[in-house]
Amino acid sequence: MPHTPEPKSRTRPPLLVRSSRTLERTVLGIVAVAYLLDAFMTAIGEWGPAALVGLALSATGLALGYRGRPLLGTLLVAAAPLAQAILGVDPIAIWSIGCFIAFLFTLRGAPGLLTGLIIGIANFGAAAFHEGTLDVSVDASASIAAFAALVGAAAGAASYGQRQYWSELEGRVEDAVATRDSAIKQGVAEERVRIARDLHDSIGHEIAVVSMHLGSAEAHLEHDPAAVPADLAAARAGVQSVLVEVQGILKILRVGDAVVDLAPTPQHGGVPQLVESFRSAGMTLETELDGLAHPLAQPVSAAAYRIVQEALTNAQKHGTGTASLRLSIAEAGTVSIEVVSMIANASALNHPSKRRAAEAPISGGHGIIGMRERAASVGGTVTTRSENNLFWLTAELPPNGVPTA
Repeated sequence: MPHTPEPKSRTRPPLLVRSSRTLERTVLGIVAVAYLLDAFMTAIGEWGPAALVGLALSATGLALGYRGRPLLGTLLVAAAPLAQAILGVDPIAIWSIGCFIAFLFTLRGAPGLLTGLIIGIANFGAAAFHEGTLDVSVDASASIAAFAALVGAAAGAASYGQRQYWSELEGRVEDAVATRDSAIKQGVAEERVRIARDLHDSIGHEIAVVSMHLGSAEAHLEHDPAAVPADLAAARAGVQSVLVEVQGILKILRVGDAVVDLAPTPQHGGVPQLVESFRSAGMTLETELDGLAHPLAQPVSAAAYRIVQEALTNAQKHGTGTASLRLSIAEAGTVSIEVVSMIANASALNHPSKRRAAEAPISGGHGIIGMRERAASVGGTVTTRSENNLFWLTAELPPNGVPTA
């Protein structure tokens, strides 16, 4: 089966999605540097010791957020500028850090709206309290602080959402590829089963014909030696047919991307020639072939041919060499096949235990199973029954290979 090549390339995700981890580490580094600067400014006396309270709250909140408790971490980060404002320290540095932390939390999956509102409201209150006014016309620091927190949270949430979208998209692509590969493997398995059926049907028939010719040669060896060369020549021709069938199967198995000239699949129109091949091998056949000129869907046509071939092969193997074949194809495309053969060693049927032993090769062989599976593949059925020394095989195939309701 031809190999389906993998696509050479696929759409790459946006840069921010590919570099989200790098972006997160960069922002985290900025926050760490800001913490160090705050601590340094406090150490040299530029800010009062009260600034350390806000710094501690913010750093603790950041640590908790990274340890899987984003809501508690957000509340502590929001409390930091409020604490500094109440203690008389300008909260501009700590609320600026809070905006970056809002981005980090939402980039890691925290709810964007909730995080932005909590930190934004806290920033607004801290800036307004420190400036002593809510009038933006006098001082817009409070509004800027709140808006910056909302923007940081929105940016982080958008980046997280886009990353999740691309992750889901890649997962669906992988699932689609896996499904396609599974379908290809299933197709290969089904093709192998079909090849195995064809190999069994065709080569089993040819070997049966060879066996009949060799048996005929053995019988003629004593009473009619002059007929032996013709029997051996026919057996040789049968062996050559087996080789041709095997070579055809090997050609199919070797098919790749290149186009190979393969023999066509047998069709129902070849049943008369099939019957003649059995007759030429010494089998006595009564036939009734109706409607061979009616067209059939390719799977149904091939199934009809193979079922007839295997049924006659079984009749030759397990019977007395005498059988009847009735093949009827209706104008609507319905196919009916009936093969009746005489069971060899009919005397064995007089005892129930011997009857079961005599019938076992007929009703339990792989040929019957293969015919049933082949008929089922086009929605048809194969049934068998035996009575006295006769064995019936009946097959019904629906038109166009569509299973009946």
